Amino acid sequence: MSDRLIVRSYRRVFVVDRRIYRVDRWVLPVPGGVPLRGVVYFVGALLAVLAAQRLPVLGAVLGGVSPPLRFVVVPFGVALLGTQAAPDGRATHRFARDWLRLRLRSRRRCAGRTVPLEGEAVRWHGVLATRWDADAPMLHGARIRGPARVTFAGAVSVAQRRRGRVVVRSRTEGPRGDAVVIGDGQVLEVRR
Repeated sequence: MSDRLIVRSYRRVFVVDRRIYRVDRWVLPVPGGVPLRGVVYFVGALLAVLAAQRLPVLGAVLGGVSPPLRFVVVPFGVALLGTQAAPDGRATHRFARDWLRLRLRSRRRCAGRTVPLEGEAVRWHGVLATRWDADAPMLHGARIRGPARVTFAGAVSVAQRRRGRVVVRSRTEGPRGDAVVIGDGQVLEVRR
Protein backbone atom coordinates (compact mmCIF):
# COMPACT_ATOMS: atom_id res chain seq x y z
CA MET A 1 0.00 0.00 0.00
CA SER A 2 1.22 3.45 -0.81
CA ASP A 3 0.54 6.59 1.20
CA ARG A 4 -0.74 8.54 -1.79
CA LEU A 5 -4.11 10.28 -1.77
CA ILE A 6 -5.88 10.39 -5.12
CA VAL A 7 -8.15 13.41 -5.54
CA ARG A 8 -10.48 12.91 -8.49
CA SER A 9 -12.16 16.31 -8.14
CA TYR A 10 -11.00 19.45 -6.39
CA ARG A 11 -14.61 20.33 -5.60
CA ARG A 12 -14.54 17.98 -2.63
CA VAL A 13 -11.37 19.63 -1.37
CA PHE A 14 -12.60 23.23 -1.51
CA VAL A 15 -16.28 22.79 -0.59
CA VAL A 16 -16.34 22.46 3.17
CA ASP A 17 -19.35 20.76 4.72
CA ARG A 18 -19.95 22.73 7.90
CA ARG A 19 -21.08 20.59 10.82
CA ILE A 20 -21.93 21.14 14.47
CA TYR A 21 -20.18 18.66 16.80
CA ARG A 22 -20.86 20.21 20.20
CA VAL A 23 -22.93 22.90 21.85
CA ASP A 24 -20.88 24.58 24.57
CA ARG A 25 -19.44 21.60 26.53
CA TRP A 26 -22.14 19.13 25.53
CA VAL A 27 -21.03 16.80 22.72
CA LEU A 28 -23.87 15.94 20.34
CA PRO A 29 -24.70 12.22 20.34
CA VAL A 30 -24.62 12.11 16.52
CA PRO A 31 -21.53 10.50 14.99
CA GLY A 32 -20.04 12.88 12.44
CA GLY A 33 -21.94 15.89 13.78
CA VAL A 34 -25.06 17.65 12.53
CA PRO A 35 -24.77 19.42 9.15
CA LEU A 36 -25.41 23.14 9.43
CA ARG A 37 -27.57 22.98 6.29
CA GLY A 38 -29.76 20.39 8.10
CA VAL A 39 -30.31 22.84 10.96
CA VAL A 40 -31.37 25.51 8.46
CA TYR A 41 -33.77 23.06 6.76
CA PHE A 42 -35.23 22.11 10.17
CA VAL A 43 -35.82 25.74 11.18
CA GLY A 44 -37.26 26.57 7.74
CA ALA A 45 -39.67 23.60 7.89
CA LEU A 46 -40.68 24.52 11.44
CA LEU A 47 -41.45 28.09 10.37
CA ALA A 48 -43.43 26.75 7.38
CA VAL A 49 -45.52 24.54 9.70
CA LEU A 50 -46.16 27.51 12.02
CA ALA A 51 -47.22 29.66 9.07
CA ALA A 52 -49.41 26.89 7.63
CA GLN A 53 -51.33 26.64 10.92
CA ARG A 54 -52.70 30.14 10.35
CA LEU A 55 -54.23 29.24 6.98
CA PRO A 56 -57.95 28.36 7.11
CA VAL A 57 -58.12 24.86 5.59
CA LEU A 58 -54.54 23.71 6.15
CA GLY A 59 -54.63 24.94 9.75
CA ALA A 60 -57.62 22.71 10.50
CA VAL A 61 -55.83 19.70 9.00
CA LEU A 62 -52.62 20.41 10.95
CA GLY A 63 -54.66 20.94 14.13
CA GLY A 64 -55.64 17.26 14.01
CA VAL A 65 -51.99 16.14 13.98
CA SER A 66 -50.29 15.69 17.36
CA PRO A 67 -47.82 18.47 18.33
CA PRO A 68 -44.70 16.23 18.56
CA LEU A 69 -45.36 14.95 15.07
CA ARG A 70 -46.13 18.44 13.78
CA PHE A 71 -43.25 20.34 15.43
CA VAL A 72 -40.48 17.72 15.59
CA VAL A 73 -40.97 14.77 13.26
CA VAL A 74 -42.09 16.67 10.13
CA PRO A 75 -39.29 19.30 10.32
CA PHE A 76 -36.77 16.55 11.15
CA GLY A 77 -37.92 14.54 8.13
CA VAL A 78 -37.61 17.60 5.88
CA ALA A 79 -34.11 18.29 7.26
CA LEU A 80 -33.04 14.67 6.81
CA LEU A 81 -34.38 14.51 3.26
CA GLY A 82 -32.87 17.90 2.43
CA THR A 83 -29.38 16.91 3.54
CA GLN A 84 -29.42 13.37 2.10
CA ALA A 85 -31.09 13.95 -1.27
CA ALA A 86 -29.03 15.42 -4.08
CA PRO A 87 -31.23 15.54 -7.19
CA ASP A 88 -29.12 16.16 -10.29
CA GLY A 89 -26.08 16.36 -8.00
CA ARG A 90 -27.19 19.70 -6.55
CA ALA A 91 -28.19 20.85 -3.11
CA THR A 92 -31.89 20.33 -2.41
CA HIS A 93 -32.73 24.01 -1.95
CA ARG A 94 -31.04 24.92 -5.25
CA PHE A 95 -32.85 22.13 -7.07
CA ALA A 96 -36.20 23.24 -5.56
CA ARG A 97 -35.56 26.88 -6.53
CA ASP A 98 -34.66 25.98 -10.13
CA TRP A 99 -37.61 23.60 -10.44
CA LEU A 100 -40.00 26.28 -9.22
CA ARG A 101 -38.52 28.88 -11.59
CA LEU A 102 -38.93 26.43 -14.48
CA ARG A 103 -42.60 25.86 -13.63
CA LEU A 104 -43.42 29.56 -13.21
CA ARG A 105 -41.66 31.01 -16.24
CA SER A 106 -43.16 31.05 -19.71
CA ARG A 107 -42.65 27.95 -21.79
CA ARG A 108 -41.32 29.57 -24.93
CA ARG A 109 -38.21 31.71 -24.64
CA CYS A 110 -35.61 32.97 -27.08
CA ALA A 111 -32.53 35.03 -26.19
CA GLY A 112 -33.80 35.45 -22.64
CA ARG A 113 -37.12 36.98 -23.71
CA THR A 114 -40.60 35.52 -23.70
CA VAL A 115 -41.82 34.32 -27.08
CA PRO A 116 -45.58 34.78 -27.54
CA LEU A 117 -47.78 31.83 -28.36
CA GLU A 118 -49.41 31.35 -31.76
CA GLY A 119 -51.83 34.11 -32.64
CA GLU A 120 -50.27 36.70 -30.33
CA ALA A 121 -48.80 39.79 -31.94
CA VAL A 122 -45.11 40.57 -31.57
CA ARG A 123 -44.14 44.22 -31.14
CA TRP A 124 -40.83 45.25 -32.66
CA HIS A 125 -39.58 48.74 -31.86
CA GLY A 126 -36.12 48.46 -33.36
CA VAL A 127 -34.59 48.65 -36.81
CA LEU A 128 -34.13 45.38 -38.64
CA ALA A 129 -31.81 45.80 -41.59
CA THR A 130 -31.54 42.99 -44.10
CA ARG A 131 -29.28 42.81 -47.08
CA TRP A 132 -29.38 40.21 -49.81
CA ASP A 133 -26.18 38.78 -51.20
CA ALA A 134 -24.80 39.43 -54.69
CA ASP A 135 -26.20 36.16 -56.03
CA ALA A 136 -29.80 37.17 -55.35
CA PRO A 137 -30.30 40.91 -55.94
CA MET A 138 -34.07 40.51 -56.42
CA LEU A 139 -36.88 40.79 -53.90
CA HIS A 140 -37.78 37.74 -51.87
CA GLY A 141 -41.32 36.90 -50.86
CA ALA A 142 -42.42 38.18 -47.47
CA ARG A 143 -45.53 39.03 -45.46
CA ILE A 144 -45.38 41.84 -42.89
CA ARG A 145 -48.24 42.80 -40.57
CA GLY A 146 -48.43 46.48 -39.59
CA PRO A 147 -47.86 48.93 -38.15
CA ALA A 148 -44.50 49.11 -39.94
CA ARG A 149 -42.34 51.23 -42.20
CA VAL A 150 -40.50 49.19 -44.82
CA THR A 151 -37.74 50.72 -46.95
CA PHE A 152 -36.70 49.01 -50.17
CA ALA A 153 -33.21 49.47 -51.67
CA GLY A 154 -34.44 48.85 -55.19
CA ALA A 155 -37.30 50.25 -57.27
CA VAL A 156 -40.71 48.80 -56.40
CA SER A 157 -44.30 49.22 -57.49
CA VAL A 158 -46.98 49.44 -54.82
CA ALA A 159 -50.57 48.29 -55.35
CA GLN A 160 -53.37 48.63 -52.78
CA ARG A 161 -55.64 45.60 -52.58
CA ARG A 162 -58.87 45.05 -50.73
CA ARG A 163 -59.07 44.00 -47.06
CA GLY A 164 -56.06 46.08 -46.05
CA ARG A 165 -53.49 44.28 -48.18
CA VAL A 166 -50.66 46.15 -49.86
CA VAL A 167 -48.72 44.28 -52.58
CA VAL A 168 -45.19 45.29 -53.53
CA ARG A 169 -43.43 44.01 -56.67
CA SER A 170 -39.98 44.80 -57.98
CA ARG A 171 -39.58 46.85 -61.14
CA THR A 172 -36.57 47.64 -63.26
CA GLU A 173 -36.96 51.40 -63.64
CA GLY A 174 -37.89 54.22 -61.34
CA PRO A 175 -36.63 55.83 -58.15
CA ARG A 176 -34.79 53.64 -55.68
CA GLY A 177 -35.15 53.65 -51.89
CA ASP A 178 -38.94 53.62 -51.81
CA ALA A 179 -40.51 53.41 -48.35
CA VAL A 180 -43.91 51.86 -47.67
CA VAL A 181 -45.80 52.69 -44.47
CA ILE A 182 -48.62 50.38 -43.40
CA GLY A 183 -51.05 50.95 -40.58
CA ASP A 184 -52.17 48.74 -37.74
CA GLY A 185 -53.82 45.58 -39.06
CA GLN A 186 -52.68 46.07 -42.65
CA VAL A 187 -50.60 43.41 -44.37
CA LEU A 188 -47.70 44.09 -46.73
CA GLU A 189 -46.98 41.30 -49.22
CA VAL A 190 -43.70 41.35 -51.10
CA ARG A 191 -43.89 39.41 -54.36
CA ARG A 192 -41.40 38.87 -57.16
